[in-house]
Amino acid sequence: MKDFVISVNNTVLYLSLAFIWLVAVVAIFTSGFLPALGIFVAGTLCWCIISGFWFVQSATYEELRKLNAANKG
Repeated sequence: MKDFVISVNNTVLYLSLAFIWLVAVVAIFTSGFLPALGIFVAGTLCWCIISGFWFVQSATYEELRKLNAANKG
């Protein structure tokens, strides 16, 4: 079940990044270059921070699972 949750959350993270970039592209044509650049930079930076925490947690889970499997067998 945890593997399913990790895969769904990874998909959601990448879809949210695509949405941030899409909003930035639309903002180029509606608001101008500098507001769109701000959306792109700030949105991507926030995404990197959030996804960094998530990927570290996912990797920690995978490593713990490997250690538990090694200790059992």
